[in-house]
This record gives sequence, C-alpha cells and structure tokens, in this order.
Amino acid sequence: MSTEMTTRGYLSTALVPSGEQWKKMRRIVSTRDFTCETSVASCKEADHLVDYVDKQCKNNSESGGLVKVRLAAQHYCGNVIRKMVFNKRFFGEGMEDGGPGLEEEEHVNALFKPLAYIFSFCVSDYVPCLRGVVDLDGHEKVMKENIGIIDKYYEDLLDRFERWS
Repeated sequence: MSTEMTTRGYLSTALVPSGEQWKKMRRIVSTRDFTCETSVASCKEADHLVDYVDKQCKNNSESGGLVKVRLAAQHYCGNVIRKMVFNKRFFGEGMEDGGPGLEEEEHVNALFKPLAYIFSFCVSDYVPCLRGVVDLDGHEKVMKENIGIIDKYYEDLLDRFERWS
C-alpha cells in the first residue's frame, strides 16, 4: 500500500516494476537528471553544506560546537533534489545562516517519512479488501498527509508531467 501510494500507482523510476513505464522513466531521468549540471549542482550544494556546518559550529560554540549531522545530511539531500528538479535551492527564504527555512524542513520531513513506511508491515497489504475501509495501523493516514505535503510543493512539476503524458 505504501509503495503504491508513494509511487502514485507505480509510475516512478525507483520502485516501478520492469516494463514500458520503467523504460520511459529511465529515459527521462538519464537525459535530464544525470548530466554535468547535476554534478555541478551537487558540488555547489556541498559547499553550502560546509559553510552551514561551519556557521553552526561557530554559533553553537558555547555548547561545544554541536551540529545535528542527521539534519544537515537530510537537508543536503533535499537541496540537491530541489536543485535538480526545480532548479532552485529553497522554496521560501531559508535561514540567515544558510540553513533550511520552514518550507524546506516541511518538505524534507515529508520526503523522508514515507521511506519509513514503504516496507513496513501493513494489514491491508495482506488483506487488500481492507484498504481504504479500515486503516488499522494508521499507515494510510500518515502516507496521505505526507504525500499531500509533497504534492503542495510539486504541483507545478506534476502539471508539467501530466502535459507530457
């Protein structure tokens, strides 16, 4: 259930079964996403990450210069994805120290939350007639909320993909 919801009916590249859809998405990804521009974007984002960690160390010097590495790594990944897909680093303003703003934090949390549910046990995966009727585990509710947040930020991109289809 979670994989189907995340991939919008198995239409993505990573989790789609082999076939025509996979070939179509592979062509799009290979011609657009794995280019020299992508490498440059990720290198620039790595520079931003180093600057951000440096500023966090200086700003938190009274606490020993602690940095939340998990948060920094997640936002680095989110920033690279945004740069590749939307050609922009932030949806909103961002923080003064170069860190993520509220929009980016919401976006990254919504991206990583479904990953915890993709291969988790869900009763409706084994009894499909329960799907949509009873959400015993609460997985469907969490997935719908997070996919709704992702859709909010990806609305323009999804409109473009629909026009291509």
